[in-house]
Parts: sequence; C-alpha cells; structure tokens
Amino acid sequence: MDSFFASIEANRRNIKNEPIIVCVYSGRSEDSGAVSTSSYEARKYGIEAGMSIKRAKKIAQKQEEKTGKKFHFLPIDKDYYKQFSFEIKENILTDFSQKIEQASIDEYYLDLTKEVNDWEEAEKLSSLIKKRIKEEFGLTCSIGIGPNKLIAKIASNQNKPDGITIVPETKTEEFIQSLELEDIHGIGKKTLKRLSKLGITSVKELAEARLQPLRDEFGEKLGQKLIKKAKGEGDIEVREKEQKQLSRITTLKKNSNDFEYIEKYLEELATELIRKADEKNLLFKKVILITIDTNLQMRTKSETLTVPVKDKNILLETGKNILKRFLKDFEGQIRRIGLRISDFKKREGQKQLSDYN
Repeated sequence: MDSFFASIEANRRNIKNEPIIVCVYSGRSEDSGAVSTSSYEARKYGIEAGMSIKRAKKIAQKQEEKTGKKFHFLPIDKDYYKQFSFEIKENILTDFSQKIEQASIDEYYLDLTKEVNDWEEAEKLSSLIKKRIKEEFGLTCSIGIGPNKLIAKIASNQNKPDGITIVPETKTEEFIQSLELEDIHGIGKKTLKRLSKLGITSVKELAEARLQPLRDEFGEKLGQKLIKKAKGEGDIEVREKEQKQLSRITTLKKNSNDFEYIEKYLEELATELIRKADEKNLLFKKVILITIDTNLQMRTKSETLTVPVKDKNILLETGKNILKRFLKDFEGQIRRIGLRISDFKKREGQKQLSDYN
C-alpha cells in the first residue's frame, strides 16, 4: 500500500493535497516521539519515517511560512489501520488468490500461479486489484510481479506510488543488477558498511563475491543469503497463516440509517461468508457487524453464539439483530456495511442439512 497510514488519515479527515505526518508520541512532552510515516506530500519536504517529531515540526513550520500549506501532525491509530488492512485482504485480495501471505500491516504476497497463465494476465489481474482497492477504500497501492517473493517485493518499490512493475524470470538478472545494493530488501545501512569493508559496493560485485569473506563477516547462513539475493534468488512459497476471522463488506448505493434499507445488503454478505467458511471447512461462534459512516469512522458490534455453527440463516438473523441494536443509538449515516465471523472450529464429520441453507 502507498503511504498507508497517511492515506487512511487523509480520507478519514478529508485532507486533500496537504502534507500528513503520522506520529508515535512518547508522552514525555508535546513534541517528544518519532514520525511513524508521512504522506508523499510531506516527503517532498524531507519529512520521513524515523525522524523526531520536533525536527519534523521545525521543517513544517518553515515550509508553512514559505508555501502556505498546512502540515497535519496526527497520532498513530494502529487498530484503525489494522481494520482497513484486514478488510482489503478479506474483501478484495481473496477474490484474486486462494493463497495469501501477510508480510506486514500494509503488504501482502499473493500466489498467482493457479490464477493466471502468463505475465500479461498477471498484469491485468493486478490492475483489477488496484482498481477495486481504489474504488472500495479510496487508497492506492503499488504492485510488483516476479518469479519469487524477493523480486516481487523489490519491484513493488520501483514505481511508487500507484504503479505496477513486472519482472519476468528471463529479466531477473538484468533487473537485479540495475539496482543499488540498498534497494535489495534486507540490506540496510549497517550491512552496506560491512560490505564496503570487503570491497563490495554493487549488486554485481556481491553476486560474484567469494563466499568465504562473506561467511567470515556475516556467518554461514547470512553470507550465503546475501549472495543469493544479489543473484535475484528468493523464496517462492507463499505462507498462509491460520485463519482467525473472515469478513465481507460492501458500499451502500446511498448513505442511510434506515434498517429496512440496510438489512437488504446483509443477505449477500452472509451468503459469501458461508461460502468462504465452507471452503475452509470452518464453524464459527462469533458474529460481528461492521459499519463505516460518512466520516469513514469504523465501528463494530458483536454477538457470541451458544455453539459453533455454519448456518446462513443464523448468521443473517444475528447480523440483523446486531444492526437493529446499533441503529438505536446511532445518529449518523452509514456508508459501508459488513459482516465478520470468528472464533472458528474445524468442522468434523458429514455435512448437516443446515449446511445447504
């Protein structure tokens, strides 16, 4: 995702074309702490992740006087961002791949080997993913397509923001050797200094380096790993984590707080969730209603069932009951509505009649 935290905050607070700085405040003083991330607008002025808030504010003050632009310093809200990360995966990415690995809060690996036949199809599918994320969440992402996770990761950083970079297997060597050493994922400033001491200052030199000096400097495993990275060799296995929850969310055709209008959307959401649970052979015990209002504020309300089930009617009725309770105390307008199921148990034995509801 492109400047994920800052982009979410821009939508949340309706900030357009102004620098956003998301901060981790230490609480010792008003300006103590560090910058977690910044929008691309803020990066133009040299405000980047890891910088002290105090220094960032000094830069911002000078630029505000010079340009007239307002710089927005906002506290990090990681739980809020995690909700978006989860919804993007469950509502969009799972429609394009059955094998997904979450590398971080804003980064995923998708195995497309069973979804496409060639690189051209992979590019088309990636364009559809980007389109869905933009339409449904108002966010942009950059995608890298490659023969392994290392190349895909590096490629995703080449055309930020909002780009697609394809590196076919036949172009891997050419691509990797066109990079600076620091462009390779996992090679930071400290590693660069240690490589420089060995006389290695380019990707080509690292790829052709003798193992023994690297082994002496970095150890057996890391020494070998560095050479493999410089040759563009990486892990191809996309590792899925155990599924802890499933959800679906949709945008209402018009903003509303009317129960009879909103409940109609729950039918399709419940159908899709039951299909997903069936694919993974899961029973669920907890039902969660997700609402996003016109201010892009996300809220959830839940209900725990007495026993684990996989029944569409129970899911739908529970969702409707939660919605009724929610609307009693809600005065705003709902923009998006969703359902989530969790507290899973693997289904055992034969299917029941209720499985076909």
